[in-house]
Order: sequence, then C-alpha cells, then structure tokens
Amino acid sequence: MKSNRCILPSLREQSVVRQKRDTLIDLRYGWLAAWLMVIGLVVVWRAQNLAALGTTNDEGAYLMWATLPLEGYPLYRETQAVQPPLFFEYIGLALRLGGRTLEAGRWAVLLSFVGLLAVTGWLAYQANRWLGALVAAVMMALSPLLFTVAGLVLAEVPATTLAVGSLACALLFWKLDHRSWLFGSGACLALSLLVKASHPFMLAPLGLLILARRSSLKDSPAGLARLNLWNRLDWRNVVLDGLSWLAGFALPLVWALLSYDTPALLQQVVLFRGDLRAAMPGSWAETGRHFYTFMTSHGALSLLALAGLVAGAQSGSGPRGSRPDSRVLFWVWLVWLLAAVGLLGWHSPLFYHHLAVMIPPLALLGANGVASLGWSREKLLGRRGLGLVLVGVAALNLPAAVEANQATVSGVTGGREQEALKLLQAVSSPDDFLMGDSQLLIFMAGRRTPPSMGDVALVAVKAGWQTSAKMTALTEAYRSPAVVQWALRLPWLPDYLAWVQENYLAHRVWDNDHIIYFGPRLRPGEPIPNEQSIRLGESLDLRGYHLTEPLLPGQDLNLRIFWEARAPLDRDYTVFVQLLDENGSLVASRDSQPLGGYFPTTAWPAGEVVTDVVALPLPADLAPGRYRLITGMYLLETLERLPASTGEDFITLTTLEVGSRE
Repeated sequence: MKSNRCILPSLREQSVVRQKRDTLIDLRYGWLAAWLMVIGLVVVWRAQNLAALGTTNDEGAYLMWATLPLEGYPLYRETQAVQPPLFFEYIGLALRLGGRTLEAGRWAVLLSFVGLLAVTGWLAYQANRWLGALVAAVMMALSPLLFTVAGLVLAEVPATTLAVGSLACALLFWKLDHRSWLFGSGACLALSLLVKASHPFMLAPLGLLILARRSSLKDSPAGLARLNLWNRLDWRNVVLDGLSWLAGFALPLVWALLSYDTPALLQQVVLFRGDLRAAMPGSWAETGRHFYTFMTSHGALSLLALAGLVAGAQSGSGPRGSRPDSRVLFWVWLVWLLAAVGLLGWHSPLFYHHLAVMIPPLALLGANGVASLGWSREKLLGRRGLGLVLVGVAALNLPAAVEANQATVSGVTGGREQEALKLLQAVSSPDDFLMGDSQLLIFMAGRRTPPSMGDVALVAVKAGWQTSAKMTALTEAYRSPAVVQWALRLPWLPDYLAWVQENYLAHRVWDNDHIIYFGPRLRPGEPIPNEQSIRLGESLDLRGYHLTEPLLPGQDLNLRIFWEARAPLDRDYTVFVQLLDENGSLVASRDSQPLGGYFPTTAWPAGEVVTDVVALPLPADLAPGRYRLITGMYLLETLERLPASTGEDFITLTTLEVGSRE
C-alpha cells in the first residue's frame, strides 16, 4: 500500500509534466505560425505593387548593368558599372529565370527581404524566444523605408541580408564552437560587400561576438559591464578564430578579382567612390536631416529600441532573467547600432535609403524592449514602467507607420510613363541603343543604353564621370533613335542637351522636365543604307532602307525606311509595309502613321531625311522561302495610294529569304 501511494503521485506528476510540455509545444507552434503569418502578409502586401511603374533611376541603372552581360557585354571590361558585381549577377539570374522585366528584378529583391526577416527573426529568437522573433518581424515589416526598398531593384536589402547572415553564423560559432561557422561568417560579409559595400561596420559586432566566445563573457552573470574582456582572452584560439574568419572573407574577394577585369573593376568601383566623395563632400546639416527624417518616420521602431536600451541599462547587461546568450546579444545589438550610425555619419554623399542598415539592430533592440516587460502583473508595475510607457507610445504610432507604407506604394506614376513607353517602342527597334537620364524607362521599353555609358546620375556628373562630350560621342556612335530627358539629370549637361535639341527633328513634351527627343537628323554626308531615290506622289522620295536579319516565322521583321519631303506636306499619310509571296499574295502587312503616329507627315521639315521604324509581324506558320517586301503611302480617308515613279502604287524594297525555325 505504501508503495502504491508513492507511485500515484509520481503518475500525477508525470501527467502534469506532459501537460506542461504539450502546452509549451502548442505555444511554440502558435508563435511560429504568427511569425510566418507576418512574413506572408508582408510578401502579399508588397507583391501587389511589384508591377507598378515607378521612375527610380537607380533601379534602371542596376537593371541595365544586369541585362548587358546577358547580351554579351562583360561587366567592367565593356560596361561602366560603379557598383560591385554580385548584385548584378543576382538580378541577371532573376531576369534569365523570370524574363527581362522590372517585376522579375523586384521579385528577386523581395525574396531577399524574406531572407532578411528570417535571419533577423532567428537572431531575435536567440535573445528573446518567439516573442522577440515576432516583434522584430512586425517592426521591420512596418518600417516605411525597408518596406519601400524591399520592392525596388536596389542592393540595400540583399546586402543587409548577407550582413545579418554573417552575424548569425558568428552566433552559431559562439554556441557550437565550430570554426566552419566562422568561415561562413567571413564569406557572408564578403558577399555582402560584393553586393554593396554598405556594411563594413559589421566588423564591430562580429568582433565582439567572436571575442566573447574566447572569454568568460559567455558564463558571466553580470555581463560585459563587469568583465575585463581584454585580460581574459584565450589569445591562441583568438588568432585561430581570426584566421578562419579571414579565410572565409578572402575567398569571395579572390573570386571577384579573378572573374572580372581587375583594373577596370577597381577603377569603376573603388576610384569612383574617391572622386564622388571629393565632388560631393556632404555636410553635417544634411546628414542630420536624413537622421531626423528617419527617426520621425520610424517613431514606433525608435521608441521600442529605446525601451530595449532602458531595460538593458537598468539590468546592467540585458533584460532581467535572461539567459547568458541574451546578455551578450544585448551588447552586440548596441555595438551594431552604434557602428552603423558612426559609418552613416561619415559616409558622403549620404542618401536616405542608406539608413536602411540601421533597421535590423533597432528591431532587435525593440524586441529586447518588449521582452523586458514580461507578462506578470508585478513586472508590469515594477521598475520597467518606463519601458511600458515607451512601448505604449510606440503602439500609438503604428497606424502612422502603416499610413506611411501605404503612401509609399501609392506614390507611383503611370499615365505619362505609359505614354512614354509606347513612344519609345514606336520610334526604335529592339536592338537599338537609346540615350537618356532614365535607364529605367529605357529598360521597361525593352531597349538598352550603350554599354559604356554608365549611370547618368547627378553624382556621376558632379564627379566628372559623365560629361556632355562623352554623351554626344556615344549618341553619334550608336545612332540612338531617341534621347530621354526624364530624371532631371540632362539639364546638368547643358551642352549635350543643346546638341540633342539641334540634332533631333521631333520631340514629345509632357512638361518642362519630361521630354523625349526622337527622329535623329542625318549628318551631312552620312551614308544611307541601300540608298536610292524613288519619287512617291509629288513631294516625297524614298531614299533607302535597312532590314534586320535573319528573318524567322513568328518574329518581327524590323525595318527602317528613309523618307524625304521635298516640300512641306499638307496631308497626313499612312505608311504601309507588306510581304508578298512568289504568287503576289499578301502574307503579312503593317499600316501605321510614321513613327507610330508620333511624327506625322505634316510635321516633316522639307529637305530633311526622316527615318521611319516599322515592326512587321511574320506569321508563325509562314513557310520558308523567298518573299517580296513592298512599301508605300496612302490617305486614310480615301485609302487612295500615292503613285510611285516606277509606275505602280507601291515601291518594291527587296526580295528576301525567310528561314525555318527548326
């Protein structure tokens, strides 16, 4: 009987333990589900706007530098790209897999944002379990700045993801004591710098975390504040740790130097930064304005981070009752934030989107602030009352953060940009190189800029890397059919803009800042392809044509026709282009006003050669063989064709061969 009485309590205790274990498992999966739900909602929310048409010129430069290598123009050797190569490789992969669209590039950045939330959430979990991971995810998701750059083809998010990954690897080394994680940490930071050199300050928190593993800091109940770190280091292992980390750090850098034209890479990526800093030294007032804008637009995040700092200051090392990991990580988050602020203060020129590097440490400190409150009534009413007030104020600011995010995604344009895309596609062919200060608009039109043009950014103009003479020479060399003035950069090159206005026959104006010039004027003595002179009507001459080959069924026949008006025209004529088989039957045709209607014949200046661009779609089932290509003009009102001097109402351009797709 006595033994039975001993067994029964034991069974009850086991049942209680099982119930507690099951409850903890349920809570754990509940937190995990909430965390995943936050990430899923952010992705869905942001993905709705990935196809929105924006005019961020930085996106255009990145997309163009990622596209040109796909077309056989190697980075740095034949292109001028003033950023490290890895981001272009990443976006280039996205363009190969998802098509050469703006949306494909933005999806690549959004996926890296998911990685950033995951890695930062794991770090927050190590310090404050699932509550910390959830708070960090929510605060980063509601950051107006991070929300914006997570949906643009910019390098900030992928670079930050890799930098945070380097810290996660260092923490795994700290916990598991295996140097392979140090190797991975060094490699992640090097890869981050090869995406964008915006996180060299990560050496500070990384160094602290690695040194902590070789000191008594890991087991110190008082934390860093009462530890003489320097005198308690195991220097032999510190050196081996450092060498392991440096080996991982060096490997991606060696790969980059061996994979690209090293002198060109160093000149365009490194020397450009020196010229840029000399040309635009910045000012403390401007830097302060950026920080002020960031803090006011991220009030919730800032106040929660302040709550985390208050909690850490009260306990001497971190939230009371935390595990040793949390005490160390509090100092790592703090050093991380201070190092980021220090580098941003030194950086010149500083742009607002650069401040995105501050968001992960702020979110982790904010998670500390929420976790420090605890859930018991005593703690809520205890000395953490100040932290509770701060978090309450932060919660009141959350609607403002949501409103700022909504303003960001709704602040896109569409009307004039959509019209501009149609114009660019009408006045140029897919294989043309266009000039201008909006590479994004040119990319979205399915066109390219000359490989050596580089970015027509204000910083490049001020640093002397973009000049009127260079732009003029490239425009002439590539015979650009259009020049885009869209991003307020060409007015900083007044000589080039004056040259464009003189050498293009037509332009379309949306307002004083958004103009597209097209219809390049032929230079005196410039040869015309397949030159001839055939009269059409009384005042028009066909002067020549240029045809892009090879010709395959299902593709466009890209044709340029050179016309000249001997006298001003008072009627708008429609140009027709037709493909006839050997029996004279029509197999393909295209009718349109010249240059898609953007340059009607009544606007043609007398004595000038006008280049019309025609894309004639060939049927997918077109049989291989020889065909005749004809053209002419007619009045749309009467369908009456103009007679040609050949005695017919059309002009035969050439007989051509259509190949087989097999």
